[in-house]
Amino acid sequence: MLLNDPVTLLLIIIPFGLMTTLMLCLSWFGVGQRHTPLHWWVAGDLFLAAYRIVTLLQPGVAGGDYAWLGVLDPISAFLLNTTLLLFAVGAHSLALYQLSDCTGSPRRQAVLLLAPPLLYGLGAALLLFTSYIVAWFLWMVFVAIAIQLWVTYPLRTRYRGAWGLLAGHVALLAFHGYNVIALVIEPMPPLAFDEPDMFSLSALAMDFMVSFLFTLCFALILQEQLRHQVLQMSITDTLTGALNRRGAMASLLSPPRAATSGRYPLTIAMIDLDHFKLINDQYGHATGDAVLQTFSASVRRLKRKTDVFVRWGGEEFLLAFPDTRIPEAQHFLTRLRDLLHAQSGQPFALGFSAGLAQTEALENQDEFERLLRSVDKALYRAKIHRGRVEVVEMSDL
Repeated sequence: MLLNDPVTLLLIIIPFGLMTTLMLCLSWFGVGQRHTPLHWWVAGDLFLAAYRIVTLLQPGVAGGDYAWLGVLDPISAFLLNTTLLLFAVGAHSLALYQLSDCTGSPRRQAVLLLAPPLLYGLGAALLLFTSYIVAWFLWMVFVAIAIQLWVTYPLRTRYRGAWGLLAGHVALLAFHGYNVIALVIEPMPPLAFDEPDMFSLSALAMDFMVSFLFTLCFALILQEQLRHQVLQMSITDTLTGALNRRGAMASLLSPPRAATSGRYPLTIAMIDLDHFKLINDQYGHATGDAVLQTFSASVRRLKRKTDVFVRWGGEEFLLAFPDTRIPEAQHFLTRLRDLLHAQSGQPFALGFSAGLAQTEALENQDEFERLLRSVDKALYRAKIHRGRVEVVEMSDL
């Protein structure tokens, strides 16, 4: 294979481009057009396409009728080529970074994308005509890949496709790390830039092998994310964002959660919004929906990450407090009541009644249902007077 033959290079680039386009189009339709990580991944692939095409734009690569393609001298082609590769790695890192729950500030994301190319540009300005320019470039690629590995590592517990990315990162780090050490120990002569800068066979093989793996794994991650979203929708109440009954069962009775140390004592609160039917009848269902959303937003503002919040039905909600006793749950409900009174913008007061129960073990659904029956009795007593919190008594059990 002649690497300085533009036809050969195009035969390499075009199939890979078609594969990338196909994979990402399938993902695009799967996760939607407003998916920012996918947009950044496509941007990274565009940078990679430009990185490969730049090689064809040097004088002497394309001859005959295509000689007009030679618009970049070897120095410009080298600098543009290497910088585009770093931008591609940065865009892919940013796409993976945005898949995590904490996407960080725009400044941090800008640093993730721009820091390696800018640092490389500063070093290249000093080392371009020395024996260390290639070693400097490979070192910056090594750093960019290491950053991408750091970004990808937390995703391994959520997406199986992340393991393929991590395997590619290890291969790339080994490849570039070995070459950096070799070039530092035995520096190569300064680049003469008197002929077109072409891909080496080993670099080209590594480039396409890892690019194919990365695109395939990222598409797999997107499909896994779509499945997670569908599952989340099936266990979430669409109006309030709280879990539904199915989600509550899955969260409270799942074996991994049940086996978690420090979960007990577990306190359960069943909450009923006061005079909700009257609000619906007098002000309309739209106002009733707004009340439910206001209440849910207030709970999410105060609850811990480990607390389980469920819309049990209508205006009834369930709150499960792991590693919490009755007095602590009562304090939470007092804070919730104060928050609702402080932010109420309606012509009526938004209040609630609640029943509380504490358990030291919750092994199966029968025990959970017995606990709920006792909490319901306490809630019934609280609703007689409204605005009260009643604790389960022995007679309720």
